[in-house]
Amino acid sequence: MSENHGNGPMRWDEHARGGAGGWVRASADPQGPPGEPDPGAGPGQGPGPAPEPDSGRRTFPKKHVLLAVGGGLAFAAVVLVTAHAVRPSPSEAGHSAAPSVSGSPAPAAEASTAADTAEPSAPPTATAEEQAAAVDALLERSESDRQQVIDAVNAVEACASASSVADAGTALDAAAVRREELITSLAELDLGELPSGPPAARSLRTGWQHSADADRAFADWAADARGCSPGSVPRTASYRQGVRSSELATEAKQDFLSLWTPISDRYGLPERDTAQL
Repeated sequence: MSENHGNGPMRWDEHARGGAGGWVRASADPQGPPGEPDPGAGPGQGPGPAPEPDSGRRTFPKKHVLLAVGGGLAFAAVVLVTAHAVRPSPSEAGHSAAPSVSGSPAPAAEASTAADTAEPSAPPTATAEEQAAAVDALLERSESDRQQVIDAVNAVEACASASSVADAGTALDAAAVRREELITSLAELDLGELPSGPPAARSLRTGWQHSADADRAFADWAADARGCSPGSVPRTASYRQGVRSSELATEAKQDFLSLWTPISDRYGLPERDTAQL
C-alpha cells in the first residue's frame, strides 16, 4: 500500500475501524471523508512509509484484547455461580428422593397380606369340669342303647315269631352302629385337663368296641335262629362269640369306672355301674 503521509498529520482514534481503533488524519482529507482511518497506519507509527501489506488478518490493540479476555472470565464466573445456585444440595437431593422409597405403599400391602393370611387363633381349652360333663353325656347315650340290646336278645331267645326274630336282628345291627358312633365322639374330646382323663377314655373306648362286636355277633345269631320254635333256639357259634365279647366289654368298663368314679364324685356327676355302660 502506498505511503499516505503527504496528506497531513495523523492521530490515533480508538473509535475508528468499527471500535478496533486506528490512525486517522488530523485534518480534513480532500481524498476522503474526515476521520476515516488510514489503512496503512498502525499504533506507534507517524506519517511516513506505509506498513507492509497485511495478510488479511485484523490486528486489535492490546487494550481491547485484555478487555475481551476479562469480559469472558467474568461471564464464565457468572455461569459457574448460577449453576451452583441452581444445583440442589446433597441433603436436598436425598430428601427429594426419599418419597420414592418411603412413600411406596408396598409395606402397607405386605402388612395387609400378612394380616389376611394369618391363621385363626385356636379355641380356648375347655375346663376340667366341662370335659367331665362331655364324657358323662356320652355315657347317658350308651345307657339308652344298652336297654335296646337287652330287649333284642330276649326277642331272639323267645322266638315268638319269625318277624320278631328278624326285627331283633335289625335292632342289634343298629345298636352296633351307635356304639361305633360313641367311640368316634369320644375320640374327638380333649380330656387333658381331667386327672386320669386320657387312660379312662382308652378303657371306655375298648369297652364300647367289645360291646359293638357283641351286638353284631348276636345279630348273626338272630339270622341263625330263623325258622326256630319257641324254646328251641340253637346256641350257635355266633351266640357264643356274642357272649365272649360281652364279657370283654364288661372287664374294660370296670377299668374305666375305677378311673371315672373319682372324677364324677369331684364334679357332682351321676354314679354309674357296668350294667349302665
